[in-house]
Amino acid sequence: MEIMRRSLRLVVSASLLVVLVASGSPATTTLAQADPRYFSQTGYRIDNDAFWNFFQGRGGVPTFGYPVSRQFKLVGFQVQIFQRLVMQLQPDGSVQTLNLLDPGLMPYTQINGSTYPAPDPAVVGATPPVSDPNYNNAIIAFTQQTAPDTFEGQPVNYFQTFSNTVTCDDAFPNQPCQQNLLPGLNLQIWGAPTSNPTYDPTNHNFIYQRFQRSIMHFDAGCQCTQGLLLADYFKSIITGQNLPLDLDVEARNSIYYKQYDPSKPLSIARPDQLTNSDLTNAFTPSQPGGGGNVSPVGPVNSTWGYGMSVQLWYFSQDAKGQTVGLIQQAGFNWMKVQVQWSTVETAPGQFDWSQLDQIVSTANTGGLKILMSVVDAPSFYQTPTSGLTPGDPNTFKTFMQTVAARYAGKVQAYEIWNEQNLSREMGSGNVDPSHYLPLLMAGYTGLKAGDTNVLALLGAPSPTGANIPGESIDDLQYLQQLFALNGGQALGYFDAVSAHPSGFSNPPNCTPATPQCSLSGAFNDNDSFFAFTRVSQYHDLMVAQGIGNKKIWFTEFGYCSNDTPPPGYEYCKSIDASTQASFLVQAFQMARNLDYVGGMMQWNLNYQLAVPQTDEKWGFGIIRNDWSGRPAYSALAQMPKS
Repeated sequence: MEIMRRSLRLVVSASLLVVLVASGSPATTTLAQADPRYFSQTGYRIDNDAFWNFFQGRGGVPTFGYPVSRQFKLVGFQVQIFQRLVMQLQPDGSVQTLNLLDPGLMPYTQINGSTYPAPDPAVVGATPPVSDPNYNNAIIAFTQQTAPDTFEGQPVNYFQTFSNTVTCDDAFPNQPCQQNLLPGLNLQIWGAPTSNPTYDPTNHNFIYQRFQRSIMHFDAGCQCTQGLLLADYFKSIITGQNLPLDLDVEARNSIYYKQYDPSKPLSIARPDQLTNSDLTNAFTPSQPGGGGNVSPVGPVNSTWGYGMSVQLWYFSQDAKGQTVGLIQQAGFNWMKVQVQWSTVETAPGQFDWSQLDQIVSTANTGGLKILMSVVDAPSFYQTPTSGLTPGDPNTFKTFMQTVAARYAGKVQAYEIWNEQNLSREMGSGNVDPSHYLPLLMAGYTGLKAGDTNVLALLGAPSPTGANIPGESIDDLQYLQQLFALNGGQALGYFDAVSAHPSGFSNPPNCTPATPQCSLSGAFNDNDSFFAFTRVSQYHDLMVAQGIGNKKIWFTEFGYCSNDTPPPGYEYCKSIDASTQASFLVQAFQMARNLDYVGGMMQWNLNYQLAVPQTDEKWGFGIIRNDWSGRPAYSALAQMPKS
């Protein structure tokens, strides 16, 4: 698998108001499908019975949207955020929805390029007080008068929308409807109107009306009216993710602004401002079947390497911290990041450490161990025949020594190059092991000179059965040829062997003896199947060379689930998100039970934040581009680790 190159300096970006839809993957009987409280669209579950009953009795997804958080403590109350509304558990066990647009929460008018009406003092002043003996009737009459169904000739249907949000079927299933109670239930959802109908100043096809808990939006284009997904924005204020610039400016003085920080106690950045709260795991995806409110916090205490491959280059510091927090909360203890040598050494002997220092510091703060994979020589060190490697291996030795010394005790392992049996990683014509051996020796020598305690890994060959002159060599044959060079000279220049096995569309326990196990029919012969069968062949080769005591590390291992994959990755369509989850858990459990495997880096955690769905890396990601977890993330977080 090719790692992101320097040319892909992509920033984290995603549209906030993306309404996630269910996958069209092949239907399978899964725990998620059997659990009505779990929503795979966002990866969260409604665990609390009171919240669940309120959700069902007030219209479900059409009323609230999908859950976008777990239950957590906010200013003394247990809450759960949905796309449209925030539920709050009361001391008596009842449930209310927050007056989301009140001054203390989200009283803003400029959000994502739209201008919403501010509260109108005249409307607010005319609202019947709760102390009115006739309040129940008065507030509904006031709402009908203030929120009309027709405005300047347009069928805005505001009162009709208000009145029909909660239906008899929602509130009184399988029993006689109590019509007199419905107005009060709808008032729970919307609150009272706080403005008159108002045109969007930049788009007169849009007419808004502000209520205490939401904003109704009439679109003349479709002649339809619905509530905006405002609570999603409240989540963005808390997390700092997918936060529109105009809302960012308005919310900077809020006590909730960018408070979510998984690296801090209670995951709160400024606890003096946000008192009586606990954001721990608030935005860590749940799991189907219940028990989702308890996840491991902090890396697992294990000598075995539970790791995830991440993209962090050019992410904001907040995004770096949130990524590390996701690894922590999954209970993993290692992080792998690829380093482009050409990005760090910008001229001979001149270095830009800014990004790498941030990455290392953030991982260290989160208690993670780091594996770096170093590739791509700067152009000023390349020659016409050296391809992507340096013409003089000593320049690589110097660089690796400099890096290892700078991060001594902070970076625990280095992978010396990446998939060197492919021309795209070495340069055309340079895939013969004789081109890699000097690089391996130089890199190992430099690492040990910089930090004697660092773990130096032989670069992983790519899992390919293709022997194409000048372009690729079968991975097992490559290792055989490398180990045979100069009487086995390479054997003394690595502490462990890296592997990038791939299961393609085959379960982890699939073997060449059971070709029918392939979900896509892609299993043909030994050369097209890798995973654990291939790694066992690596180990057999190492034993034959007298280095069976050295460990093998799976420095990339993943399963691709993508309905629209790029050419060459069609097998990704055969694996739905739930199958990806179960295969990954099974693979980790199998690898942990092999005494010759030292660790495994899941490929990958978060590349969906940086690449489009047409990129091959997208399907292997287990965090969506809105930071919510796919089922695989939840499954790995809940997986026992030892």
